[in-house]
Amino acid sequence: MERGRRLLVTAAVVVTIPLSIPAAATAAAGPIDLGLLPGDERTAVTAVGDRGQLVGESCDTEPHTHFCTAVKWDRAGRISPLSALPGGFGSPKAINGSGVAVGNSTGQDLSTRAVRWSTDGSITELPAPPGGRTWEATGISTLGVIVGLGSDASGNQQGLRWDPSGRVTVLAAPPVTGHYTANAITRDARFIAGQLFGDDGRRRVLRWDAAGAVTMLDSPSADSWFGALNGSGEIVGRTTIDGRYAAVKWTADGRMIELGWVNSYATEALGLNGSGVAVGMGYVDSPSGSLPAPVRWASDGTVTLLSGTDGQAEDIDPRGRIVGRAGNAALWDANGVRTDLGTLPGGGFSRAQLIGLDGTIAGGAVAADGNWHAVYWPAR
Repeated sequence: MERGRRLLVTAAVVVTIPLSIPAAATAAAGPIDLGLLPGDERTAVTAVGDRGQLVGESCDTEPHTHFCTAVKWDRAGRISPLSALPGGFGSPKAINGSGVAVGNSTGQDLSTRAVRWSTDGSITELPAPPGGRTWEATGISTLGVIVGLGSDASGNQQGLRWDPSGRVTVLAAPPVTGHYTANAITRDARFIAGQLFGDDGRRRVLRWDAAGAVTMLDSPSADSWFGALNGSGEIVGRTTIDGRYAAVKWTADGRMIELGWVNSYATEALGLNGSGVAVGMGYVDSPSGSLPAPVRWASDGTVTLLSGTDGQAEDIDPRGRIVGRAGNAALWDANGVRTDLGTLPGGGFSRAQLIGLDGTIAGGAVAADGNWHAVYWPAR
């Protein structure tokens, strides 16, 4: 692939809206509260492994400290802390099928460092890029290739890659100067996706292939944002078209396709599976005004409104199961039939955000104490 080659083709998409919204199935058992570390008040799941492994953060809510500890949960939902660098703070961002997690931790000098947590919870600081001041990890492949970002001696942000032995390299820069990041990597490490914040004031989506060559996935607008990457190198996200946010897909050969919608309101794609099915949200009219609603785009671009209720679809697994919210946390099967996932006892709002390959669902909910608690729904 030619380094920095631009490929831009906008394609028309046939839009089909079902005459009725799929009916809701019987409500499922409510979420399981994943608990807190002693003294904390808020938790959040940040990543789900292929076998249902859960990692995230447990935080206090003091306005002047806001201290968060990296944590993991076992399959029974029991919480335990992950090791941290001497500074104490930590945040996992991704976990692979073996249960190895990556993210960042704060050093004694309060700088952010990329780290890797092994399956026993022990921590390893990943090497800094040349002249690096701060650096962090954002994704990990099945065999342990890690991607992330870090600043150089001049403070410029660059995309980074660590091989399984921990050796760091700076990813090839795009043809437009600016700050750039690596946000995600495929399980087989063939593709890396990221974001460019150009010195020309534009934001663009980037993709690197297995040889390290970078492609700048352009659009006809001033701004594009990365949403999700699949194993074929397809990427979804959003761009601006005619002054509105529009959900788009960049195909494996670099073409940009606008994902259709029923009106001229904003849309955004947030999740993508290996079959090319994308999920996200689009605004619809309601008696309360314009509200976001959960949406699915089939691989051929056909769009389905999953629910007319305020919400959005956030993740999708290989079987086509979708999680998100429709009022509260919801699960849709491959036919679009919705299951209400319930709320915590004495609490209120809930949200499903992630689904693992085994069907484990994770998200959050307002608990009886009024704070946000990490929750999960076991695989079934």
